[in-house]
Amino acid sequence: MKNTIILLFTFLTAAFSAYPSLANGWPRPKGTGFYKLDFSFIRARSYYGPDGNIYDINGSGTLLGNYTTAFYGEYGITNKLTAIAYIPFLVRNTVNEGVGAITGEVLQPGLENTAFGDADLGFRYGLLKKGAWVLSGSFWLGIPSGDYKNKDLLYTGDGEWNQQLRLEWGYGAARWYATGYTGVNNRTKGFSEEFRYHAEAGYWLVKNTLLASVKLAGVESFRNGDPSGTSNGLFANNVEYVSPQFGLAYERNGKWGLSALVAGAFAGSNALASPSVSVGVYRKME
Repeated sequence: MKNTIILLFTFLTAAFSAYPSLANGWPRPKGTGFYKLDFSFIRARSYYGPDGNIYDINGSGTLLGNYTTAFYGEYGITNKLTAIAYIPFLVRNTVNEGVGAITGEVLQPGLENTAFGDADLGFRYGLLKKGAWVLSGSFWLGIPSGDYKNKDLLYTGDGEWNQQLRLEWGYGAARWYATGYTGVNNRTKGFSEEFRYHAEAGYWLVKNTLLASVKLAGVESFRNGDPSGTSNGLFANNVEYVSPQFGLAYERNGKWGLSALVAGAFAGSNALASPSVSVGVYRKME
C-alpha cells in the first residue's frame, strides 16, 4: 500500500501554486502592502504519465485530494525592494476509501494527513521603470517546513531547500495590464532543476471593481536529478505541465477584494489531469 501511495502522491505536485500574480514585476511602494488568504483544492482520478498520456490512478476508483489554505503577503521595504512570503499553513492530502462495487467490502482504507506546508520567502527588486513598463528581479527561498516523514507517505513537504531566481516584467494601463516572468528553480537533495514561466493579461470589466484575467503557467524539468533518491511522493522529479488559468477578482474601494481562479493542464508529465480551484480574500494597504 505504501508503495502505491508513493506513486500516487507524486502527481500532486501539479496542484498549482496559489501565488497571486497581480503585482508581478511591480515592487510595492515603501510602506505599502498586499495580503491575501487563499484556499485551493484539486481532486483527481487520472494523471499525465511520464510519456504524456493520461492514465487512471491506481484503478478508476481511486480519488486523490489536496486542499491548501495559505497566506500570501508583499510589503514595500523601499520603493524598489519588496519582501514576499507564501505560507501554506494548513495542507491536507487524502486518498479515498476503496470499496468493492458488488460486495461493499473495504478493499483499501481511506488515508489523510493534515500538516504545515513548505513556505517560500523572497524579495523583489525593481531594475528598470520607463513609462508604463517595469522590469524586476526576484529571489525565492523554499523552506522545508512541511511534513516529509508521514508514516502513510502523504507528505506536505519535500524536506529540501530550494532557490528560485526570476526575471519579471509588467505593463500597466488604465483598464488593462500584462505581466509575466521566467525563472530557474534550483532544488537540492538530488531533485531536478526546473525552468518556470508565467504570462498573464487582465482587464477591468468594471473599472476598479471587476477584473478578469487569463494566464498561462508552465514548468519544464532539466531532468538532471536522481529519481532513486527523491521518491518521497509529493515533490517528485521531472514534473512538467502547461497550465491555462482563468481568474476573476471583485475589488471594493481599492482596498478589499475577493478572487477566484480555475487552473488546468492541457499537457504534462507526472501531473494530475484535473483542474484546480482557488478562492481568496485580499487586502491592499496603500
